[in-house]
Amino acid sequence: MIADILVAGLVFGSLYGLVAVGFNVLHRPTNVVNFAQGELIMIGAMLMAATPIGGLPWGIAAVCVMAIVALVALVEERVAVTPVLRRSSHAVGWVITTLAFSLLLVEAAGRLWTDQPSTVVPPWPLSIRVHEVLGIRFSSYQVAVVVVAVAVVALLGVLDRSRLGTALRAVAADRDGARLRGIDPTALTRRSFLLGGALAGLTGVLAAPLLLASVTMGLALLIKGFAALAVGGIGDNRGVLVAGWMLGVIEAAGAVFASPGLQSVVLFAAMLLILLIRPNGLRGLAVQRHV
Repeated sequence: MIADILVAGLVFGSLYGLVAVGFNVLHRPTNVVNFAQGELIMIGAMLMAATPIGGLPWGIAAVCVMAIVALVALVEERVAVTPVLRRSSHAVGWVITTLAFSLLLVEAAGRLWTDQPSTVVPPWPLSIRVHEVLGIRFSSYQVAVVVVAVAVVALLGVLDRSRLGTALRAVAADRDGARLRGIDPTALTRRSFLLGGALAGLTGVLAAPLLLASVTMGLALLIKGFAALAVGGIGDNRGVLVAGWMLGVIEAAGAVFASPGLQSVVLFAAMLLILLIRPNGLRGLAVQRHV
């Protein structure tokens, strides 16, 4: 039982962590929390569910989905974020504009697809067939999801140490000051939304075989990803992934020891308790930015 809880927690926690990492990618150069992130993930999952009709191989379909969602995110940046930041880098109108964009995505998805959830089969040689090793039950696809989540965080860590990462930290620290030093915050914002959109598409691709792809899945992932962001700490990709795992395990334990209907209640109660003890996130003030 404990092993099953840990496996489920790590797998679904990886998804929550990836949602939170997507928040971080977009937040760094803009100080914007993208409340349309969940719907971008939903678009990715729904597009992936539609690929068998198009007959595309799984790998090619995944890349196409990531590219399409990245372009949707770029549209969001142009119409919902940049106009707000152009007026003031400290403006908070993006709260309304990103929420409005998420509603537009939900409406568009409702017109493109039915309300019936769709099943997505993992790519060969992966499967959701359960294996048992030393009393631990898991599928090859579950292992792949956790590995991909770790790899994404590792790759973003490498990017953070590059010249682009240094420029992003400069814009995050002082957008106007970075502009005076020859850095183009608008171009960096555009790149971040492209990367964040591609990451949202990847998260949707990964989530589709585990969760039934549906037009209503975005909100739940948004909320739980935001919980991982709050617990792990904004800007800390490793912290939010660990927080996602922690919250995933707590959620799975709540489903087993309390009730499946109460697992979300248990999750958010634990989140509040953690934030009362560590209001700055798991790693708190130990995380520093060097520009």
